[in-house]
Amino acid sequence: MKLAIFSLALLLWVPALSGQARLSPRLRAGQSLVYRIEFSSSRETRTESRVVAPQVSPSSSLNASVVLQVHVVEADAAGVRLETYLSQNPRGRPPAAGDHSDSQEPATDKRVDLFITPDGRASQVKGLKELSAAQQFAWNAWLGRFASSMTYPKTGIRPHRRWESTEDEPSPSPIAGLKWTKKHQYVRDEACPAAPLGPDAKARPAPRESCAVIFVDAILRQTSSPRNSTPPDFKLQSLATRGTAHGQNQTVLYISKSTGLLVRSIEDARQAMDVVVALADGSNEVHYNMTAKSHSQVELLPDSPQDIR
Repeated sequence: MKLAIFSLALLLWVPALSGQARLSPRLRAGQSLVYRIEFSSSRETRTESRVVAPQVSPSSSLNASVVLQVHVVEADAAGVRLETYLSQNPRGRPPAAGDHSDSQEPATDKRVDLFITPDGRASQVKGLKELSAAQQFAWNAWLGRFASSMTYPKTGIRPHRRWESTEDEPSPSPIAGLKWTKKHQYVRDEACPAAPLGPDAKARPAPRESCAVIFVDAILRQTSSPRNSTPPDFKLQSLATRGTAHGQNQTVLYISKSTGLLVRSIEDARQAMDVVVALADGSNEVHYNMTAKSHSQVELLPDSPQDIR
């Protein structure tokens, strides 16, 4: 997931225009952070076909409760290079029947490396495919929220300001031309939400710093025709599609005003797709009707270690 400039220039950071704030993370090489991520999703699928079609489970769910250690390897004018280590949250709940929960996964850490440019684009991602499906969703939820403030107006923002952005839907889909229109609002400043202290904590938590509260309402829109929505990769396979897709994600972000770090985020998402996939000549049609919803929460843990690896 989706970013202002964090680089050597941040060591000489100049405040934005009076009363405005730049909220992108101010990172340095050697810095370490720890996030807890909770992710859950469910999907319902109805399939209609007069021919033999691929078997699709009518319903499925994914759940992940993980801890992500983030180590800053490099931070300069070109961007930031990160090493991340994902492990199971020991407090994760056992799975329900039929649930693809990651509590059944091995407890060993899984490493994912990446590079993020100053405008928030992630590249050189290595290791993501080694994660389970639920872990990939959880990791991407963290990335999207962590890097989101890097896309904010470079001149800075102030409470009550509103702005919009547009981006393509990056996931493969049988519907072409899907775009997200995001409406952002800097709602207010308030004390950063406090993460619970661990069982071995002996001291009282330090006074909470100030966070910017950002609300994002994202709408999935379709620019292709419902009568011919075939993406290029489907055409290469001599397939044709027609149908519609829509969705809405609502996200609340708490971003530290002193460090620019994501402190907490909560996102609820709902999407739906009604699509017919057929051979290019119109034969062998299969009709899919899918609805999905998800909930994710990302939380910066207090007293993150200064060195991870």
